[in-house]
Amino acid sequence: MEIGWRLGVSYWGHGYATEAARASLDVAFQVLGLNEVVSFAVVNNRPSRVVMERLGMREDPQTFEHPLLPEGSPLRRHCLYRLRAAEWRRDNKPD
Repeated sequence: MEIGWRLGVSYWGHGYATEAARASLDVAFQVLGLNEVVSFAVVNNRPSRVVMERLGMREDPQTFEHPLLPEGSPLRRHCLYRLRAAEWRRDNKPD
């Protein structure tokens, strides 16, 4: 299962992506019972990568070429992040 976000520029930097992604991860792990969630972004998309890291996701060591983007596109190379349910539960215990 993949989690992602796309916001209008005027909404960047307000924490909306992180807040919505956290709620989605709650549903993925607590309601749907998924074992893992992934997310990916263009390698140079630092803001999205920061959101993934803030969520506790870990970067996969290999990048990949997005198959739906044309060869030579500066947006083709992507990085993949993963989060396992056990990691989410460990880091998000109720107080």
